[in-house]
Amino acid sequence: MLEWLFFLLPVAAMSGWFAARRHYKKRRRHNDTPFNPDYFKGLNYLLNEQPDKAIDVFIGLLEVNSETVETHLALANLFRRRGETDRAIRIHQNLIARPTLSSSERTHALLELGMDYMHAGVLDRAEHIFLELLQHSPVPYQAPEQLLRIYQQQKNWARAIEMAEKIPGNRRKQVGTLIAQFYCELAEKNAEKDRHGSLAMLKQALYHDEACVRASILTARIHLASGHPRKALKNLLMVEKQNPAFLSEALPLLLECHQQLESIDTFQNWLRQLLQRHPHLTSARLMLAKLIEQSQGRNSAQEYLYQELHQYPSVEGLYQLMRLDENNAPALIPLIQKITDNMISRGDRYTCKNCGFSGKTLHWHCPGCGKWATVRPTEVHLSALEKLLDRTT
Repeated sequence: MLEWLFFLLPVAAMSGWFAARRHYKKRRRHNDTPFNPDYFKGLNYLLNEQPDKAIDVFIGLLEVNSETVETHLALANLFRRRGETDRAIRIHQNLIARPTLSSSERTHALLELGMDYMHAGVLDRAEHIFLELLQHSPVPYQAPEQLLRIYQQQKNWARAIEMAEKIPGNRRKQVGTLIAQFYCELAEKNAEKDRHGSLAMLKQALYHDEACVRASILTARIHLASGHPRKALKNLLMVEKQNPAFLSEALPLLLECHQQLESIDTFQNWLRQLLQRHPHLTSARLMLAKLIEQSQGRNSAQEYLYQELHQYPSVEGLYQLMRLDENNAPALIPLIQKITDNMISRGDRYTCKNCGFSGKTLHWHCPGCGKWATVRPTEVHLSALEKLLDRTT
């Protein structure tokens, strides 16, 4: 047995050597295979400064398989960032057409194709793709978010609400604010045709966002228009708790409620209490001064404002005080009134807390950053005098 063993060892070694030699010869012959002619075609396009055609050729040479899918997606995203959306669309369409793609890879490619169409502004095709993705399991979280963007642009508030409710719960607070604003849009649109329906929508708005000032103010306006000042008053009194910055918007409606209820004295007392809680609320101070003027005369209103402005100065208050004392210094008062009037008219009444956009009109949807419920009323105080003087020059 030992003799046979010593005889077979050299035979085994020789067999292994021949097998290895055949393998490497075969591999070398395979590697010696000429390049794909399309490769030289692409190089020719590059040399002739035709990069568009060259890229198309090289994309075609890149075989789609499980190892190159990410390369295709990265290349398409690069094109989209560069603004070459048509190329990104072609790559993603090419990926989706491949039967070898796995379910997750196809879902990813579909999502990217929808983003291509969004970037290109082709909203109908993007909508179709994202609606298809809603049928997948699991649903990509981007699908309802992108549909929400589409329906906001189309002002399709009912569908926007539907998509917002599909967004995951970790963004529930932000989504609640959006849904409340969408219900307000629907209610405002239908307020004259269907008051009861609008009130129901505003109730839904407050359900999703109890701090929605817009819903409270709109509800109050509908009740006032329907001859229900007490119901309107109840809604308006919620504004202080929801967001005191919007009290200046609620005050004219509160005055209208008390006028219809013939309870101006009660309103005056409430304004005094309000100023104790919010001493820098200039709009409330000016309204109280007007009510004092109507009930007690101009001198009493002037004395009240004179004392208040020493502690809480404001441009609007100064203007009102000069109006009450227009008989004194007849040559100087008109000039000062003109300057302060110019400053007040140029001052911005509303500012977005998110992007700093400012203007003279209240926008519930900020034109600057596109955020909802971020614009706040502001009041022109003497601290802003330098900025306003710059605008007048």
